[in-house]
Amino acid sequence: MSSDVPKKIEKMDVPEFAYLPPPKELVFGKYEEGLKEKLIRKTKENPAVPFGLALTTFALSYGIWQMRTGNQRRSQMMMRLRIMGQGFTVVAILAGVLYSARTHKK
Repeated sequence: MSSDVPKKIEKMDVPEFAYLPPPKELVFGKYEEGLKEKLIRKTKENPAVPFGLALTTFALSYGIWQMRTGNQRRSQMMMRLRIMGQGFTVVAILAGVLYSARTHKK
């Protein structure tokens, strides 16, 4: 009957921070790029895309604000600028893809 009773569990020798996952260098054999590093690298590769995103965001925000205040003319102008900003961003992305495809081909 004494065999059914669990024995007292002794404190195990667990190294400090054993609950943390191993560093990425040990898992993959090389450093894995994080989100911040990837954003910086992509911005350096094609700086026109963040500019287009900023332009689009500004025009949309300001256009909505002008719409709320009742300035229809300025709101309409900002919505048109937003469309141009979106077009600029799409063209910048396509240009970046074409440029990287040509440089990697060589």
